[in-house]
Amino acid sequence: MVIYFLVILGFNFFYIAFPIYAVKELQWSVTDTGIFFSVMGLSMVITQGPILSWVAKKLSSATLVLAGSLVLSAAFVCLTGRSVGQIYFGVVLLALGNGLMWPSVLSILSKSAGEQYQGAVQGFASSSGAVASMVGLLIGGVLYNSLGARIFVLSAAVFMAVFGMSFHLVSIAGRRE
Repeated sequence: MVIYFLVILGFNFFYIAFPIYAVKELQWSVTDTGIFFSVMGLSMVITQGPILSWVAKKLSSATLVLAGSLVLSAAFVCLTGRSVGQIYFGVVLLALGNGLMWPSVLSILSKSAGEQYQGAVQGFASSSGAVASMVGLLIGGVLYNSLGARIFVLSAAVFMAVFGMSFHLVSIAGRRE
């Protein structure tokens, strides 16, 4: 549940800050920003389609959360740059990390509750996600005013925390196998 909360929190820092960063700091037009988000969406489709289906056969969900959170940390650091190439590299990493990690987090969450409590756990997770969204958008907007692009480093730190917590998931998965 904590991982679920942190993932949504970290992404909401990005969602509130990046459009403002793109317009104010990068001097991107609305079209440039739209292209960026389109590339992000296309990259996520590719990742969650063929890439995830191939990798999920080889690695456990816990390992995918571990790898995805590390890739996401690197992605958010890339977004602090001003180079278009670096930012687009960051968005591809963001799509890859998210595509590997997020479905795996949801899988672990649904399996952890057992059939009897699955609905309750998923409902609680959705509620905590809604709180993380509110907190992330509110605090992210305020922090962007003082931190600028460094807010993406804060998102990277959130995903490094998820990375650290994911080692526990890997050890639990190893004991179950």
